[in-house]
Amino acid sequence: MVIGNTVVLDEGAVFRSLRKDNLTFNEVFDEILAFIRADTNSSYRISIGSDSQVGKGTVIVSCIHVHRIGRGAIGFLHKCSMPRAVKSLREKIYLETCCSLQLAYLFNEERIKTITDMLGKKVSFEFHIDIGTQGKTKSLINEMTAMVKGLDFVPKIKPDSYCASCFADRYTKAM
Repeated sequence: MVIGNTVVLDEGAVFRSLRKDNLTFNEVFDEILAFIRADTNSSYRISIGSDSQVGKGTVIVSCIHVHRIGRGAIGFLHKCSMPRAVKSLREKIYLETCCSLQLAYLFNEERIKTITDMLGKKVSFEFHIDIGTQGKTKSLINEMTAMVKGLDFVPKIKPDSYCASCFADRYTKAM
């Protein structure tokens, strides 16, 4: 949801997966738990990331990717549109990172504890940022990773930030 020039991701945000549309975050979390319960012996990587596409306006897609290592994955995405084109690279990356931060905060301590109680050390939480050591975004690495280090998520940049640079990127163009 966009309020003015601000993107707001909260528990009322509407998500979709490849199988279902119009899921609330609580329903997404229930789907994640069901996916994990189906195989608690595997290891998991839960990643969050966002990407945007600028045209006449700006489309932002924020994603949750749950990877059962070596045995499949599920993903959920939220799309919102801003009526203005975000031209500044710094603002664009900051906006994407803030959307991912809001999504990460929905995984509060209670939810993270629910997952870790089921899996123990067989789960990692990653925060994927669409920046890397090559190109114009390299000057933003310290600033953006510092924003996320206070969470229980590990910041990842390109080429390891597939949730933002591949999964979310695909749906900024396809939706």
